[in-house]
Amino acid sequence: MTPSKNPFVAVFDAFRSPIDCFAAVHERPKWAILPYLLVILGPFFLWGAYFNNVDMIWLQQELMSQFTQIGHQVEESWLSKEVLLAGEVFSDITGRTVCIFVLALWLNLATKANTYQHSFGKWLAAACFIMLPALIGDFASYINVMFNDSNIMPNAADLNSLNGLLKLPLNNPWAAFSSTIPLLAPWYIALTYAVVGAWTDFNRAKAIIIATLPWLLVLVVWPLMIIAA
Repeated sequence: MTPSKNPFVAVFDAFRSPIDCFAAVHERPKWAILPYLLVILGPFFLWGAYFNNVDMIWLQQELMSQFTQIGHQVEESWLSKEVLLAGEVFSDITGRTVCIFVLALWLNLATKANTYQHSFGKWLAAACFIMLPALIGDFASYINVMFNDSNIMPNAADLNSLNGLLKLPLNNPWAAFSSTIPLLAPWYIALTYAVVGAWTDFNRAKAIIIATLPWLLVLVVWPLMIIAA
C-alpha cells in the first residue's frame, strides 16, 4: 500500500486503488475539498449541455402535460430554460451534499464499536471520495444528451439514476423512486466497503453490512411506502 501523494492522485486512486486513496485521506482529510468540488461541478456541465440541445417548446409542453396529470398547477414562467436549468443543478448539488453528510453520519455511528475511533470530519472526507463515481455518471449522461437525436425528459437524461434506464414519466408513482436510486450504487458500496475495511478492525462480513445497509433500507422502505400509499 502506497498512500496517494497529493489530492489529484487521490482522486484517480479512488477509481484505480481505493486503499491507497483512503490511506492518504485518513491523514489528510482536507483533501476532500477537491472531490467535493468535482462532484458538485459535474451537474453544471451536464444540465448546461441538456438545455442547450433540447427542444424547449417540446419540453415545456411535456412538462405542462405531466404536471397537469398529477394535479400540479405550474406557471408557464417557471418552465423557462433558466429556471429549469437552475432547478436541476440546485437539486443535484443539494442531493449529493445531503448524501455525503448522511453517509458520513452513518459511518461515524456504525463504527462506534471500532477499536480505532475516527472523527466525523474524517468520515465526511471519505464520503466525498466515495461519491466520485457520480462523475462517471455525469459524463455518460453528457454523452447521452449530446449524441441522442430524439428529445428526452430531464429525469430520463440523467444516467446517474435508475430512471435513466426506465425513463418513467413524472406522473408515474415510481418516478421519484427510480430517479433517486443511483445506478452506480454498487460502486459506492464497494468504495464504502474499502474505507471501512481500511479504517476499522471489523471483519469482512461486518464491513459489507455497514457498506450495504443504507442502500438496502432505501430499496426496501421506499417501495413499501409507495405500495402502502
